[in-house]
Amino acid sequence: MGLFGFNYSKPGPGVDKDAPKKKGIFLYFELFFRKFWKLIQANMLYFLASLPLLVIFAVFAPFPAGSIVSALYAEEELTPELAANIEIMFRLFFSVAAVGLCGSGPASASFAYILRCFTREQHSWIWTDFKEKFKENFKQGMIVTIVNVVVLYAGFTAIQFYYSMHINNVYEMGTLWLFLMALMCVLLVIFVFMHFYIYQLMVTFENKTVQLYKNALIFALAFLPMNVLFAGLFIVLTFIVFTTLTPPFAILIAFLLWMGIVRFPIEFYAARTIQRKILDQQPLSTQNRSEE
Repeated sequence: MGLFGFNYSKPGPGVDKDAPKKKGIFLYFELFFRKFWKLIQANMLYFLASLPLLVIFAVFAPFPAGSIVSALYAEEELTPELAANIEIMFRLFFSVAAVGLCGSGPASASFAYILRCFTREQHSWIWTDFKEKFKENFKQGMIVTIVNVVVLYAGFTAIQFYYSMHINNVYEMGTLWLFLMALMCVLLVIFVFMHFYIYQLMVTFENKTVQLYKNALIFALAFLPMNVLFAGLFIVLTFIVFTTLTPPFAILIAFLLWMGIVRFPIEFYAARTIQRKILDQQPLSTQNRSEE
């Protein structure tokens, strides 16, 4: 056991010490364009493997999509068909944002592994690696998925409840309800940030699920400014795409490339941060046992 309580027992080739070193954003863009076609392949596999969860979030979105549409377009005359299309777009946005930010269990573990290979400039057989990592991380990935669904639904329900209590000034404690709503929002945001690291940790180390969440929380808080930046860019870009394009075209974009575009920067940063803060601090022999 080492720093963060990691169990360095997963075998692998490690990092090529003789490879030419590139830095930061220059390396990212070089990898993005060089791996563009493979990124599309990985994105399509990820989308298909995540489809059940995407549908669940879209159909059972834990927020009143219809009420939001009515509030935003209160002064406009909307036909039933247009109102329905707008509501569909909001549900698609929530679904893609939830899966993109919090992941979809074993599919996200597979996607994270492939993107880690891109980041380290290691070869990856897209289909083979995706399938193997999906099976390998299925149990823990499904536990994470169940936790995500429960936490997101409970969190959004609590926020709606506190907001309703605040608006109606129930028990004349409007400020308390507002505080509880704000607190729940902060906790949900931190929970989302943890998922920027969970899947990289999952495919790199052998840890129990509780330890996995603990380690992810440490990274989420330690690198808060970058996490805020990534989340902000993700939400803004996804909102623009899924509220300006027609539903069929937005779905096509999501299937072909969208998760790769918005998730690769997160995985790139997470993989390099874990490499720098954890793996590079260990002896080379230990590194080889901890990576795949």
